[in-house]
Amino acid sequence: MDLVLALLIGVAVGFSLGVYVARRYKANPRPEAWQREVIREISSWLGQELDKTLIKLGEGLADETSQRLQSIQADLEKFRLRLLESYQSFLQVWGKDLTQAISVKLAEHSEQLNSQRAILENLVKEARGIYQQLQVALKKSSRLEISQATDQNSQKDQAAIHKTIENSLPDDVPRDKEKVAASNMLEVDISKIKSFLNSKNIKIRSIDMEEEEEKLDQIADLMGSQYSLIKRFYGMIKSSMNSGNSFSTNLRDEPQQVIGTTCQVATELYKIAFLEEYRYFRAPRCLLVARASRSPQALNFLSGNWLERYVRNRLICLAKRQTGKIDFSYIANAKVTLSNGDDFEMDLLFHVNDQFYWVESKTGEYQDKVQKYSKIASDLGLQRNQAIIVLTDVSQDAKTSLSSLYHLSVISVDEVEATFERILKSHLREV
Repeated sequence: MDLVLALLIGVAVGFSLGVYVARRYKANPRPEAWQREVIREISSWLGQELDKTLIKLGEGLADETSQRLQSIQADLEKFRLRLLESYQSFLQVWGKDLTQAISVKLAEHSEQLNSQRAILENLVKEARGIYQQLQVALKKSSRLEISQATDQNSQKDQAAIHKTIENSLPDDVPRDKEKVAASNMLEVDISKIKSFLNSKNIKIRSIDMEEEEEKLDQIADLMGSQYSLIKRFYGMIKSSMNSGNSFSTNLRDEPQQVIGTTCQVATELYKIAFLEEYRYFRAPRCLLVARASRSPQALNFLSGNWLERYVRNRLICLAKRQTGKIDFSYIANAKVTLSNGDDFEMDLLFHVNDQFYWVESKTGEYQDKVQKYSKIASDLGLQRNQAIIVLTDVSQDAKTSLSSLYHLSVISVDEVEATFERILKSHLREV
């Protein structure tokens, strides 16, 4: 723009000079004087205009340069601020990740140390036991030769003694096959139950006698009595059983009682290999990672056998307290043939003072069973409060609706002990 202005000014100056020269030449036609005058005027005028143009161009260039420098400085300042923010954010994220990684490693290291310490303690105990056994063996070593010489004769004598004892048993020793030993060493007579079922045209095909497993009963009692605290953990076990995949649950927002009880149940299941994997990362993570075993015994227990054990054990424990005050017997896991010819398995059937009660326990879907159970309860001639279904996950509204619609009483796990206590106490008042 400045260059164009300078060219226009030059053209105007040239035109003016031409007019001026023409006039001066006309007034003074001498060439020498005219040339000198023209040169002097042109030089004077060009010097003044050139200085003005250069000054103006310099001022414009300085302003433009200053503006560009200020813009560049502002851009650099913004870039510096963004770089500083990015650097600080990076440091914060990196520091947080590093802290979490260190916490995880420390937790894993602590668990490994605890595990190794337990192994070492067991090894020390075993070493002490072996040492004591060696001492006993050394003391008895001097008598080994004598005992070996008499072993054959003593074995023959013992066999003869056992045979004599078997032959001398009196004929009136009880050998009633209807006497069954229950868990907690409660012996019951199921003849009344058989008579009751026969009167309803229901035949007992077999009764599965579960082996008394003290450890399984202990875990079942813990799960049943504290189910409200382990409900979330148990739900994740059931949902992962079919796939066999690991699962994790964050307990950070749970009360300390829930965390403690959940870890206790998980530890007990891990000890008996019903959980193939179990780890708990303490605060701040509060993360539990586990994987259920796929063994048949573990699947049977975790899918619902624990609830059946809990219900049966609660009943037996309460009934034992009233020994001699009530007439009581029960059968569990009885396979029967119903009056219509269908095969069926009853979880628990018991009687108190000639009144019979039937209990079914479900940890999963129950909707397709309720109608059938209601029909069987009617066929058995039981009142609504004598046919009971125990459910793990059911709301109060659902319990009320089911109990009113069907010939059944629906209770939750938390109500098992109170329900059995109420039944037994009602019969105590009758005595």
